[in-house]
Amino acid sequence: MADLNSHATLRVADLLHYSRSASINELCLPHALSPLAMAQLGDDVSRERRLVRGERLFRQGHGMHALYCVIDGMLKTVIVDDEGREQITGFHFRTELVGLDALPRREHVCMATAITTTRVRVLPLHRLQDAMQQAPALRDALVALVGRALAQHEQLLLVVNQRRSTERVAILMLSFACRLGRNGSVARTFRLSMSRAEIANYLGLAQETVSRAFRRLEKAGILEVQGKQLQIVDAALLIQCAVAGWSEHD
Repeated sequence: MADLNSHATLRVADLLHYSRSASINELCLPHALSPLAMAQLGDDVSRERRLVRGERLFRQGHGMHALYCVIDGMLKTVIVDDEGREQITGFHFRTELVGLDALPRREHVCMATAITTTRVRVLPLHRLQDAMQQAPALRDALVALVGRALAQHEQLLLVVNQRRSTERVAILMLSFACRLGRNGSVARTFRLSMSRAEIANYLGLAQETVSRAFRRLEKAGILEVQGKQLQIVDAALLIQCAVAGWSEHD
């Protein structure tokens, strides 16, 4: 896998080929709309909404009125239990759909909050249904995204339950790199806008455990982290850690 690092522009397809792991590949695929599907959701179907950091897009338990597509920025989805404990269920980036959780019962099972200043395209259900009837390709794309979102959730449960802490962090960074890239490329450098505490919550780890995992990956020459800025130094080793596991004990 060493020649993976020689690629001037690393493509998601190349990374998934080198991975050869169906479960890891599933977590790296974005649940995002294609440019064609986005074009079919113009101003006559959707409208734009801007959120400031910490502002909620929708609340847990509220009825579903729309789906949302991230234009720029970042959202997190969170489930709050009866005792007020929060569990982050996802981070959502540019072109990704949010609100799919409410499709089965038309009620949101989680809340969505902006991590940074974020713009979303609001897709009201009644207009979306009309657009899907007129454009079968759009309907098929949305159905595929729902299936992918469910598959990713199942794979995440396996990762959290069966992997060591360093492997969980490596897999998450691999997922972010694939989903934050543009035009099918992998983002070798990107900003971690979420906090270490949020990453820890998502992965079912302690915050200090996440910090130690980042230090291990830096020491191994896999990642370089400066504050919230992250660079993938060795993509091949990152994949090896995600797929084959971390050689040292946590």
